[in-house]
Amino acid sequence: MEKRNSLKMLFILIGIACVCNSCNLSKDNGFELEEFAIDNAGLHSVVDSVINMYSPVLQSTDEKKILSLNLSHKDSVLLFIFSIRDEEELLNRYIFRDNKRIVGYTTIGKEDIILLSDIDDLPELGELFGSFIHPTGISKELSYMKYPNNLYIGEGVNVWPKYELIYDPTYLIYPFINNTFLQPIMTKNPSIIRAAQSR
Repeated sequence: MEKRNSLKMLFILIGIACVCNSCNLSKDNGFELEEFAIDNAGLHSVVDSVINMYSPVLQSTDEKKILSLNLSHKDSVLLFIFSIRDEEELLNRYIFRDNKRIVGYTTIGKEDIILLSDIDDLPELGELFGSFIHPTGISKELSYMKYPNNLYIGEGVNVWPKYELIYDPTYLIYPFINNTFLQPIMTKNPSIIRAAQSR
């Protein structure tokens, strides 16, 4: 009888350990993102040149950097806005703080590029960028892509977070006007987009 109780206790402990382990695993998992293929030769060429330009940074072993491409539409001009950031900057400062839509990812060579957009309407996004990219039906989990902890909690109870005023990422903007990619604009000021449209 005592042996039987010991076995029951062992199974209960194993069950509890499995439940706790599965809860911890699911908490640490990243988002499952859809893969997109690039259909437009001009965009493919632009992406290749950006990867070549940033390859020393992307291949550095010091700190993992992530290349993102924001698909944007301002005043009837399509804008392809590249930036490179570490994981925390990408998630906390760019995606969630600036309300970017996570579209998916594309892979060029060994590099995953996170596709984002500031277009809220999904049919509009497809209409504007459907000739440039398409979903492949493949998806994968990217462990660093997850909702940040305590995004809205500052230091203390009932306190909104304070964001540093000095945040200086570099943007590489490729305007697409009259079926042509224009020369890129490298800037730390995204409002330069207005200048890109007037070219």
